[in-house]
Amino acid sequence: MKSFQTLIDETLQSQDIEELESAADLFQFGIEKGYYTKRQADEFNNTYWKVKDKYLAYEVSKEIHRNTLDIIYIVSNAPATVKNDKNELIHYVNDRIKALKGKIKKF
Repeated sequence: MKSFQTLIDETLQSQDIEELESAADLFQFGIEKGYYTKRQADEFNNTYWKVKDKYLAYEVSKEIHRNTLDIIYIVSNAPATVKNDKNELIHYVNDRIKALKGKIKKF
C-alpha cells in the first residue's frame, strides 16, 4: 500500500478525471483495510474535490466561454449532486453567471 503522502502527491498530479478516480478507488481500498486515519480521510477528501472541481471547471469552460477562474469558483461551490451530471453542471453554471451578472468584476 502506498504511503499517504505519496497518494496525495499522485492525486494532485493526476492528468485527468480517470486518474483521479483511480486514486480515489485506491484510497477507498486503503480505508476499507484500515490503513488510513480519519484525519487522512478528511485531507484526501479535500484534495480530491480540489482537483476534481478544477477538472470539472475546465470541462464546463469548453462549453461556456467565460473566465475560467469564475467558472472554477462557481463549480467549487456547486452542490455535489449537480457535479455528477455534466449537463446539469453546465446549466447550473449558466444560471449562476446570469444571477451574478454585474457582480463579477471585469478588470
